[in-house]
Amino acid sequence: MRMKIWIPAMALALSTAYAQAIDLSAPGGGTLEVRQDPGGRVVVTSNHWRLEFDTANGGVLDTVTFPRGTGRNLLTRPFVTYVDQWSDGNSPRTEFRMSRQGDTARLEFTGALGAAGRLAAPIRFETVWTITPFTVKVDQTLRLDSDIRASIVGIGSMSLRADIDECGWRIGPGDMPEKASSTGTYYGKAARAGSVLIQEHHPPLYTAFFKRYVEGLDFNTGLNLDTWESALGRRPGLGRFEARVSADGRSIDVVREPLSVPSPESIRKGAYTFSYYLGLPRLVEKSPRKYRHVSFGNHPWPSDELIRHWAESGVNIARLHNDYVEDENFWHDGSWPPYDEKGMAEMKRVIATCHRYKIAVVPYFSIHEFHPKSQGYATNEQAWKRTMDATGTVIHNRHAKGEFGAQMCLASGWLDRLKADVERAYRELGFDGIYYDWSANLPCRNAAHREGWHTGMDGMIDLLAWTRRLVAPRGTLILHISGWLASIPFENYGDLIVNMEENSQVSGLPRMEDMALMTVLAEAVPRSPCPSYRKDRPLERNQNNIAQEVVFGLFPWSGQDGPVAEETFKLFRAFKPYRLEDYRLHNAASGAVHTSWPDVYGAVYASANQALVVVSNTDEQPRANIMWTVKPELLGFAPAASVTVKDTTSGQAKTLPWSALTDGTLQTELPAFGYKVFEVRQGNTAASPK
Repeated sequence: MRMKIWIPAMALALSTAYAQAIDLSAPGGGTLEVRQDPGGRVVVTSNHWRLEFDTANGGVLDTVTFPRGTGRNLLTRPFVTYVDQWSDGNSPRTEFRMSRQGDTARLEFTGALGAAGRLAAPIRFETVWTITPFTVKVDQTLRLDSDIRASIVGIGSMSLRADIDECGWRIGPGDMPEKASSTGTYYGKAARAGSVLIQEHHPPLYTAFFKRYVEGLDFNTGLNLDTWESALGRRPGLGRFEARVSADGRSIDVVREPLSVPSPESIRKGAYTFSYYLGLPRLVEKSPRKYRHVSFGNHPWPSDELIRHWAESGVNIARLHNDYVEDENFWHDGSWPPYDEKGMAEMKRVIATCHRYKIAVVPYFSIHEFHPKSQGYATNEQAWKRTMDATGTVIHNRHAKGEFGAQMCLASGWLDRLKADVERAYRELGFDGIYYDWSANLPCRNAAHREGWHTGMDGMIDLLAWTRRLVAPRGTLILHISGWLASIPFENYGDLIVNMEENSQVSGLPRMEDMALMTVLAEAVPRSPCPSYRKDRPLERNQNNIAQEVVFGLFPWSGQDGPVAEETFKLFRAFKPYRLEDYRLHNAASGAVHTSWPDVYGAVYASANQALVVVSNTDEQPRANIMWTVKPELLGFAPAASVTVKDTTSGQAKTLPWSALTDGTLQTELPAFGYKVFEVRQGNTAASPK
């Protein structure tokens, strides 16, 4: 994804210039169980998380747990919606209705807000949770039968455990610099009791809260951004969106108030709906790290011999990524057919050859870009464009002497056009899945879609669910989601996430501390980092990146050939003998491996048959006499009298006492940015189960 930076402006009233129905259903998400316990609690369980709602107290969400995280409740205070002293948690009586269609459950909690003592307010609430195994959509409606005056309106404020101590946020258009078109995610970490993590008056587009590598959640502002921004106050920017460590240091308090002013504001009677998506990662014990991913284009098309080399190196999926070349011979976003007769013949040859070598092929599509030279652009530009200013300026993603395309908004007819383009390519050209770039929730103020600020969030979720249905049951969906524009609901729909594009902004050699929170996140969908796009020291940059990524279970994608690509192919070959989806990873942050050098890290892939210990030198200087130890209890198998350790680089195997794993016996040496994989097995075993 190519990123620019984006704008402020005033929000206007809501309208429905473009009607958009969304379908959240998608195959492959696993089970979803909803039950109502005798005590009035509603429990929703997926294969990856559990939510609990308290119907005795307004139906508030008071429990979020991940069995493959800590198993502990993330919340220390439930989600609460309130107007001054009235809240849903104090509702005198709550009605609950549930409906189910396939893998989608709809929970509706309704009642009157209440004050202490269950005194009813002249305000009713409707909280609708639309839940699938992939995502959770929340529509929070406040209904006022008459005008009121209020100082504070909160929507789903809550408190999290204090160890959920890292956060991320993307500012909304109200805080963006003038004439900017995009902003990335900022990241922070809790420092001390009372410290402020996030403090905004305009609604952020995105917020995330995580215990790194373990568990967490995020919030993505829904379609009706203008309601969050200005529906309740006399002007935009009267809200309070904060996260801070509590005064006693025991929680992270998250405040989401679209209105927070010292003196009461007049709020007119009517219904106000605030929509957002709650992102819950699909945590697993063993991430399916089976993808070895290469990118290719048509300058030149890869030869049959090169494709054979990919297969021998372990490549199993290739993407046709051909979104700009200066000679204009590229697949323009929205064009059909993508190439001339000669180009189409070459593309079909490449696809057929890849299939012969058991390599899947996916085409590149940009979710938000439409090239001005493509069919239908001129007649639909005004209706579909994404714009950030009152004059309706079209945002072109310029590059070199041309452009990738102009930005379109998913809250428009562009969504249907994009689906048609994707389906035609998938069904007619023999592809094995889809690759999406620009997987992002972007704001827009084109009044042809809706008056006022809105986002493409509903359209994004609808597109991803639709694509899962399109490619099921065997197709692969790859999503490019950089740390700039993170979103757990988007990630959940992907089979593979391409990320870490932001590291190309680092002028030096990126280090582990440069990895954004959302880069590694927790054990869930596998991730494939971008190689550096910088022109200086490309080989060294790739070696440096791989040396750090290899101990976090990250397998970067590669260009189609050349010395830089060969470094990535070497990594693929090192792990080709193993089905890593059968192993549980204990990454470099887990403490599973300890070495005698501060810049040499280790990780363990554990299984019942054998473990793989990865030791990597992340320094640009070679390291000799590296002592390494491993925690035996994390290998995945029971202790024995002896253990066999095999250096897969040299092929040398040694049978040693079990104590050698912890007493400093094990040593190796590594070149600059070098790494080794060691097979560790019980006893004196010559065979090497994979």
